[in-house]
Amino acid sequence: MAQEISGQPEAATLPEWIRILPLGKVELVDSRQPFEVDKGSLAAMVADFESRGVDLVIDYEHQSLHGERAPAAGWIKHLEAREDGLWAQVEWTSQAQEYLKRREYRYFSPVLRLDPETRKPALLMQVGLTNVPAIKHLPPLVAKCGGNRLVAGGIMGGREEKAKMMEKVKCLVGLNREAEDGVVWGKVLEVFKDLAAALKLPGDASASQVKGAVEALKAGAQHLGEVQEELQVLKCRLAEENAAQVVAEALKAGKISPAQKGWAQEYFRQDPEGFRTYVAKAPKLVPTGEELRLIGKDRQEGGNLLPEELAICRSLNLPPEEYLKAKAQTGSAQ
Repeated sequence: MAQEISGQPEAATLPEWIRILPLGKVELVDSRQPFEVDKGSLAAMVADFESRGVDLVIDYEHQSLHGERAPAAGWIKHLEAREDGLWAQVEWTSQAQEYLKRREYRYFSPVLRLDPETRKPALLMQVGLTNVPAIKHLPPLVAKCGGNRLVAGGIMGGREEKAKMMEKVKCLVGLNREAEDGVVWGKVLEVFKDLAAALKLPGDASASQVKGAVEALKAGAQHLGEVQEELQVLKCRLAEENAAQVVAEALKAGKISPAQKGWAQEYFRQDPEGFRTYVAKAPKLVPTGEELRLIGKDRQEGGNLLPEELAICRSLNLPPEEYLKAKAQTGSAQ
């Protein structure tokens, strides 16, 4: 959008970027034939400027061409070939700023070297501030609109921003840079409708409705993440309880000893099926499930043996008397 400045002329700001040449046919105000600016000539002028490695002068009334004293009005710092022509980034001198703000100078005129056969510009030699431009329909650097001042750089800057925005939109919807504006907006509408359909909204859904649906999806995704975290904690807790239960059953069945409890729990955590197979195939080592019976008649059979000692005798097929004799000998040796 153009920048509108109220108050005194000195409050105006000057354009930083100006379009030196438009793309296409350029008509002149005098009797000279028009010339053509195409993408190839834009690239050639930019390449020549960059090869010099110095700023290009903007003087007053092309004084630099006549060998006269030629103070600079500004310096071209960069050239860019854009979709609508050749653009230059300008650093204005303080004197030129005063001239332009007071509208003592309003236009500029580029000095070009044209190809004699094609009449296409090959290089930009310099630019001069002037009130008599050679190019038809050239917008003024600083114009007046009603009682306020309208800076041409704001107009061009608005067009520049619009062009950049359009290029970005083309890229986002998968179109090339040469696509017509009508095609672009048709593609944007198609993408918008596809998005609405993906969100289960009607085809004429508004931007606010689409945004609301997206926010609801984001909130749902966040809640789902929290539920998944809680589920993972619950699964870990159940796994630990399951491991404790299976190991307790193995202890009760006498397939592992109390000293093996920690090892058994770790084994089960890493390979539940492997541990269950081990328990099914392993022989009874300590029949802890029979301890209550050992206190009864087995206690009489074993004499003074503890239940665990009698279980050892059974597993070794050793008579209790032999075990007690060996135990007594061991005690007397100590």
